[in-house]
Amino acid sequence: MTLSKNGEIALAVLLAVLVVLPALMLGLIYGAAPYQVLPGEPVRKAADVAGISVVSVRGTLWNMTGAEGGKTYTLTDTEGDTAIIATQAFDSAASRDAAVRLYNAHAPGKGLLVGRMMVVGQYLVYVTPANSPIFAQIAPALQQAASVAGAQS
Repeated sequence: MTLSKNGEIALAVLLAVLVVLPALMLGLIYGAAPYQVLPGEPVRKAADVAGISVVSVRGTLWNMTGAEGGKTYTLTDTEGDTAIIATQAFDSAASRDAAVRLYNAHAPGKGLLVGRMMVVGQYLVYVTPANSPIFAQIAPALQQAASVAGAQS
């Protein structure tokens, strides 16, 4: 079976639309988070606001380009739920966003960790488990910290 020249062009345009259009839509819906330097420890502040106890904190450095260091928090609530929240500051929006792309490139079950990632200013915040009720409680305060810092800059 052979396609005419017009048929080949139409097929190429259709394939291009099917590939490019979803990528453009995702880019418009999920625009890049602004890069802003947040002072202090946003996770600790958000935990305090939500009434979540910080059990332990330790320094950590992810082996990624542009990573500047962060902290790993063990949090617990009054219901006995526990969550591990790791933060990592990045030196630029480009290096932070490259880390997000790397994280999203892993297929589930093929090396993707069982957690959830959030961008807060210069930080990547990674929470395990992904369905943590603790994260549900502190996420609004983390988002507010990022939006307040963005409004001040």
